[in-house]
Amino acid sequence: MIKLGKISQAMIGMLLMGVTVSGIAEDKNNDTIAIDMSELSTTKEEVAVLQVLSEICPPMLNKSQQTGFNTAYNVELKKLMPTISDPRLAVQYLSSQQDYKQILNETRQWTLSYPKAENLELCKDLANSK
Repeated sequence: MIKLGKISQAMIGMLLMGVTVSGIAEDKNNDTIAIDMSELSTTKEEVAVLQVLSEICPPMLNKSQQTGFNTAYNVELKKLMPTISDPRLAVQYLSSQQDYKQILNETRQWTLSYPKAENLELCKDLANSK
């Protein structure tokens, strides 16, 4: 097991929670999947952490690590939204919601408040997870 700082463990813990999702309706144009968050076991904060990591990690990683990170991101996103056929579309939908935008911005600020080295360690850990 990789040794992580307490913050990294907490962030990964949030990401690795197995949660269930229900109450999903596909958008008519299929560019997003609308989600009724009141029926979900996951939180917007959990999705936001994963989304922020998908924004900050790839530029900090080499090509091989980026591939590993992308795989881990898709796996973790599916764990957060196991009943959704394309969780990325659900994230796009959430990104259009005003309350989620605020959570996302707060999560960005929170994540970027940690030293770059800690964020890089977390990104590498996700990239190297199997």
